[in-house]
Amino acid sequence: MPIVQAYHILIRYPYIVIQPIIIDIILLAILFGTQALTLTSESSSRVLMAVGMPSMFHLFSLPFSWFLFVAILQWSFGQGGYIRSLIASCTGTTLSMSQLMKANMRYGLPFLFLQLAMMLATSAVMALLILFFGTIGLGAGLLFFLVFRVLLIYLEFTMVTDRLSFDTALRRAFQTLKQHWPPSIATAVSLLIFSGMASLLVNRFHSPPMLIGYLIIYDVLMSVFLLALMLTYMEARKYEG
Repeated sequence: MPIVQAYHILIRYPYIVIQPIIIDIILLAILFGTQALTLTSESSSRVLMAVGMPSMFHLFSLPFSWFLFVAILQWSFGQGGYIRSLIASCTGTTLSMSQLMKANMRYGLPFLFLQLAMMLATSAVMALLILFFGTIGLGAGLLFFLVFRVLLIYLEFTMVTDRLSFDTALRRAFQTLKQHWPPSIATAVSLLIFSGMASLLVNRFHSPPMLIGYLIIYDVLMSVFLLALMLTYMEARKYEG
C-alpha cells in the first residue's frame, strides 16, 4: 500500500518534514508575538482544500489579513523545495540544502500565483453551488473539490518534475490522475478525513504548548499522505512513457 510504503520512506528520510515544521514554528511565533489574531476554542472542523505544503494553519479558517498573506508567502516559497524533497526520497536519494533553496526560489512566484488563484476560484465555485443547489450543492462541491485537490497536487508535482508552463502541466497532471485515479482518490479521501478530524481537535483545544505538538504531528502525518500521492504519481508516470 502506498501509505505504508510512504511511512517507511519518511522513517528513512525524516529531513522531509524539517522545512514545514520550521515554517509553522515561525508562523506560530509571529502569531503570538504580534497578536495578529485570536484563536478561540470552537467545535468546528475544516477539511484541507488548500494548495501548498503541510501546515497546521490550514486547519483554521483564517480571516484575510496580513498574517494570512505572510503565511501564503512562506508556503509558496517553501513548496518547490518540499516537492523536490518528496521526489528525492521516493527515488532513494537526498536533497542538499542548496538544491532545496534553489527549488524554493525557482517556484516561489508560480506557486504564489497558484495559491491566490485557487483561493478565489474555490471560494467562488463553492458559493455558487450552495446558492443554486443548497445542501446538494454542498455535497457536490465537496466531491468536486476532492477530485480537484488531487489534480492540484499532481499539477504542483508536474510543474516541479517536468519544469513545464502552467497550462501544459495542468493537461499532463490531468492525464496522470486519469491513469491512476482509484488509488489517488483513495489516498485523498484518507487525507481529507484525517485533516477534518485534526481540524476539529485543533479548533477545540489549542493552548500554546499543544499547538507546538499539533504542528509537529500534523506536518509529519500529512507528509506521509503526500509521499503516498507522490508514489502513486510516479507509478502513473511510468505508464505514460
